[in-house]
Amino acid sequence: MFLDIDYEPCQGRVLQENGYLCFLPPLPLSHWVQSFWQLNIPDGQYSYRSVPDNSVDLIINLNCPEDAFVVTPFSSSIVFELTGPASYFGIRFRLLGHHGLISAPLGEWGARGADIPALELLPDHILHAVYESLCRPHQFTARCKHLTTLLLDTVKHPSLDPRLVRFIRYCQNNISSNISLADKQCAEFGLSSRQLRRLAHLHLGLSPTEFSKVMRFQRALKIMSAAGDKAAWTGCYYDQPHFIREFKSLSGLTPSEFRRLSVLYNNKLS
Repeated sequence: MFLDIDYEPCQGRVLQENGYLCFLPPLPLSHWVQSFWQLNIPDGQYSYRSVPDNSVDLIINLNCPEDAFVVTPFSSSIVFELTGPASYFGIRFRLLGHHGLISAPLGEWGARGADIPALELLPDHILHAVYESLCRPHQFTARCKHLTTLLLDTVKHPSLDPRLVRFIRYCQNNISSNISLADKQCAEFGLSSRQLRRLAHLHLGLSPTEFSKVMRFQRALKIMSAAGDKAAWTGCYYDQPHFIREFKSLSGLTPSEFRRLSVLYNNKLS
């Protein structure tokens, strides 16, 4: 079973030239992997503001490939302090797509922190093959194509719980309404509200309510980047105060502040 829904989470803008590169893998890998990306840090002390997106990312320091970690889903913004020059390569998995490489349920390791050493989660031979692929002196696009071939031979077809899949699709289809987690609604997914909370924590790393809020935030973020703040709240929230309040609780900034700024920034220059 594939979880093929119209959900393309994003982060904010990186205003530095060539600061953020992105590559979308082809089918069938795109069933599991949303994108490959690379963040290039200029010389100096920088901060990167990461906003919630319900995704799992495998991130590798290209200057030191053994420095690899997995970022778990979170419900409020995280600011990473980075020293440049440096480059970080990331594999952003689709919802539940990380099961293709990581067999242990997210809830068993995600509660330990926002970032977990990759060596503790992925088999050594897979990490070694990824390291070798990224260490080749290729340009970004060529590196992504080589990694696509590698992962197609490595990723296993994950077995997804159909009850959880029905819940995720329900959230996606009811993005602008108040998500109901009552037993009556959960019965349509094939479980009770208590079972849903347990499954969500185990496989999504968040509570059902947190997960649905992040999905709505991401929809608003996508609309906002194309059509402005007003279009974002009218399509996803009850009113503008509701939109601003929830946006700030998730991103740490108001919508207008977020649209103006680069998520990669030098504190001394900002």
